[in-house]
Amino acid sequence: MPKSHTLPLVAICGRPNVGKSTLFNRIVGKQHAIVHGQEGITRDRTYAAAEWHGKAFRLVDTGGVVENPVDPVSHRVQEQVRMALEEADVIIFVVDGQQEITRTDEELRDALFKYGKPIFVAVNKLDNERLQLNLAEFYGLGLGEPLALSSSHGYGVDDLMQTVVAALPEGAAAPEKDEQTTRIAVIGKPNVGKSSFVNAILNTERTIVDDKPGTTRDAIDVEVVWDGRPYVLIDTAGMRRKAGVKEAVEHFSISRSLRAVRRADVCLVLIDATEGITEQDKRILFYVREHGAGMVLVWTKWDLIEDKDQRFKELAGEMDLKAPFLHYVPSITVSNTTRQRLFKTFELVDQVAAEAAKRIPTPELNRFFEDLRAHDVAAAQKGKRAKVLYATQTGDKPVAFVLFVNQKRLFHFSYLRFIENRLRERFGFQGVPIRIELREESRKGR
Repeated sequence: MPKSHTLPLVAICGRPNVGKSTLFNRIVGKQHAIVHGQEGITRDRTYAAAEWHGKAFRLVDTGGVVENPVDPVSHRVQEQVRMALEEADVIIFVVDGQQEITRTDEELRDALFKYGKPIFVAVNKLDNERLQLNLAEFYGLGLGEPLALSSSHGYGVDDLMQTVVAALPEGAAAPEKDEQTTRIAVIGKPNVGKSSFVNAILNTERTIVDDKPGTTRDAIDVEVVWDGRPYVLIDTAGMRRKAGVKEAVEHFSISRSLRAVRRADVCLVLIDATEGITEQDKRILFYVREHGAGMVLVWTKWDLIEDKDQRFKELAGEMDLKAPFLHYVPSITVSNTTRQRLFKTFELVDQVAAEAAKRIPTPELNRFFEDLRAHDVAAAQKGKRAKVLYATQTGDKPVAFVLFVNQKRLFHFSYLRFIENRLRERFGFQGVPIRIELREESRKGR
């Protein structure tokens, strides 16, 4: 079972649209959670590491507490809030300073009393001196002195956080940044099983799962330790075609998913094994490749396949036909329901992450091109032959090579593909895109 980090936890809770996510972003110091005027944007628990006045802690943003949840997703949001509050060491109860205390506020207060934890009332949206006169009303909650703030402008946040960190367990010092943590983006179309995959790995409902497309809206970072190594699993919103995206919130969600690809070390691209590869799957795979991320293809819902050997051959044939440009990507079949081979994905992630970080010494790389030249396979046009005069690896993540050549026009796409294939045969780079840049250079005697 993967383990989680154990820094003290501060939970933010309250009704919808009181400014919880705005406060969360203000404390973390960056736009981590989606903020939007529409109610119910935050659904899953969103965690982030934070530090205030030298004390380190984890912060969790929760969905809005409602009086009568009417649908399965709303019920699960309330359950996610409850789990966050049970886990927390300190609770920030956010209320809207521009409204009167509501019955939902009072019911949430009564529920918070039962946890027996430090609770701080943050009266938000008090953006000017006139509005700050509203603060007195919130003494009526009976939770001690309410604290005035405007999370959108930053007013009062430091006073709130000084009080919060003073209540944290002693000995919470800022952790050293672990450069060895592998970031894994779990991506794919809606309803392919991304959140179910993360929950099955953790053996708990960490993110909300529902048959309705679009249940996951934000990119959710989950820190885990498996076999002694730290990882961050990034559960993302389903990536639909642009033509199918109509709501502004979904634009935000997909933007976060694309950003997750860019900040990941390895992407697990989930594809429904019962459907096979679709045009949208191809678009997602192409996007990952273009951004240079390492990649593992994960065929989900394998428990629903009857003739597994035959279906695996069919899927391999589909990849060869529809996405031959990804022949270097390893694949695995999994079941979120039975948890079959779920943890084998970590082994593939480790392999691909190591390949992505690989550096080829320049002398060894140039000996490779000398061998190619010796076999006389270079492309030619009008009697002129393509020559690589000198080569060097210029980067990893993505893996990039610069080839100094006699004439760029001689290096046709097919010859560059031949070079890439030979590079992979010699040096590996399993699951990792390779970029090749050509630069013309004239050298006498060559």
